[in-house]
Amino acid sequence: MTKFSQKNDFWTPKEVFDALSERFGPFEVDLAASDENHLVDTYFTTDENALQQEWDRVAWCNPPYVKQEDKTSLKDWVTKARESVINGDAHRIVMLIPAYTSNGYWHTEIFPYASHLVFFRYRLDFGGPYQRTGGASRQASVAVIWSKVWSGASTQLLTMSNKGEWLSEEVWDRKLLSLQLRNGVNAQGYFIDNDRFVVMAGSTANAEPRPSCNDSTKKMRNQLLEEGAVDQVENKLRFQRDVTFSSPSAAATTVRGMPSNGRALWC
Repeated sequence: MTKFSQKNDFWTPKEVFDALSERFGPFEVDLAASDENHLVDTYFTTDENALQQEWDRVAWCNPPYVKQEDKTSLKDWVTKARESVINGDAHRIVMLIPAYTSNGYWHTEIFPYASHLVFFRYRLDFGGPYQRTGGASRQASVAVIWSKVWSGASTQLLTMSNKGEWLSEEVWDRKLLSLQLRNGVNAQGYFIDNDRFVVMAGSTANAEPRPSCNDSTKKMRNQLLEEGAVDQVENKLRFQRDVTFSSPSAAATTVRGMPSNGRALWC
């Protein structure tokens, strides 16, 4: 590890790794490792800089948790994991990270894309040269799994003890998503193939576009009015039928009447 990041050298408890490998592996590459702590025969060290490598196959990763000398952070590792699976390069990536669920990357890279989330009962006892007295980590941990073969519109939530024992599992159905505004606008929708997004009949939208609304969005909204796909009810637009958009952001932008990040707003 570099001098700046040496205290990132915390080793995953073997019983936890073994349980995750049995269910989601076998792992073919360890993306963030050293000669002393690698858990897979093929691995990247800090000198090889995994963020500059292609991530493929079935990969395991316990990344550095704090900002590095090159200014990269945990967000960069999470984003690369999501991109590698969604783009089809990697078959599956399992990443062990802190459960900082209020951080933005959870809402843009994990919640909309993860196939499985594994939460731990009790904090993990990381090993290695910087192991804490008493063992347990200061923060809760979660294993995030992105999987190319996961075809359901849901995330499977699992729990495991800090000793690698599976405790429970359930499915969080995220097929039906909503976008609610303070002025009473309430839209519902769901993903279909090729990342397209359907806004359902009965949903409402802002009647007046905001000053930041671009011409293409204004044109789309006017076209929907002309076709009768939406009509105006008092101070809102109401969808009269299901309408398919090219992306969740296009749908959110139409509903709000202003540029919008659909990945962050549909929930």
